[in-house]
Amino acid sequence: MKKKFNKKFIKNLFYLLILPILGAVYLVLISSNLITEQTWQNIFSSGEIAETRYENNNNNSVIGDMMVHFLDVGDADCSYIKCGDVNILIDAADKEPNGKVVNYLKKQGVEKLDLVVATHPHRDHIGQMSDVLENFEVAQFIEPEIPEEANAVTVTYERMLEKLADKKISANLVSAGFSTTVGDLKIEVVGPISQDSENLNNNSVVLRITYKDVRFLFMGDAEKAEEQEILSKNYDIRADVLKVGHHGSATSTTQKFLHAVSPKYAVIPVSKDKHRTRKPYVVDRLKKYCANDIFVTGECGNVIASTDGENIKFEKSA
Repeated sequence: MKKKFNKKFIKNLFYLLILPILGAVYLVLISSNLITEQTWQNIFSSGEIAETRYENNNNNSVIGDMMVHFLDVGDADCSYIKCGDVNILIDAADKEPNGKVVNYLKKQGVEKLDLVVATHPHRDHIGQMSDVLENFEVAQFIEPEIPEEANAVTVTYERMLEKLADKKISANLVSAGFSTTVGDLKIEVVGPISQDSENLNNNSVVLRITYKDVRFLFMGDAEKAEEQEILSKNYDIRADVLKVGHHGSATSTTQKFLHAVSPKYAVIPVSKDKHRTRKPYVVDRLKKYCANDIFVTGECGNVIASTDGENIKFEKSA
């Protein structure tokens, strides 16, 4: 009886001493912003994607000269890249919310865009492109060549083409093999390989941007067919950060392609509602191949990656 009593007494004493200590540590960390309440909750969980592990960072914590902004534009796509004095825009969201892309760029102090990429002519990628062309000087503009028989002529696409003509901006029609250097950034186009008149997603400009030792791969809306063609050419498509194709849809991001890319991080540009109603096939594959975090813009807001060419840090901003 005495031994049992002693064991029970010691156990109760342990809880009486350790629980107040843990509680005090928790309160100190929360109050000092060293750890967020959500992060604390997730210390005891696993397998969640990064929207539930997001640290409470701010813009003063960026590292290095290169920043990639993945904008939260609903079920559309828009990425802004800054490296030193160089400014690059990849796609320009949907038509709504009106003015968001131009306002965001002006907020970042952009006056001139050294490169603008329209990955393909769908409205959710070029919805505000004519406004961008109206408001900023554009040094270089690239887009894919569209088959004549493809049904690509929409009001939004026509407005973009008219604005290019009005501003006397020459559009460079690119495909796999095109490469250029903009400032310290190396731009390599690895797709499209061929033209697809039935599915414009598979005409997407797929490009890899390299800064020192860090690589970003932007997939546009490329689907399985374009991924397979890229793989057939044995291009080096390894990347540290993958902008996931077609908004995380199951039409894209095949297992073989992910294996070739081997990303450390992935960003899915999609709304919270659409992301949560989809079956988790793509996220499950990303968890298998992505070494670190997966970010969903609809969950996180604007996602910003900063790098010094070796290390990468992610944060969010309004």
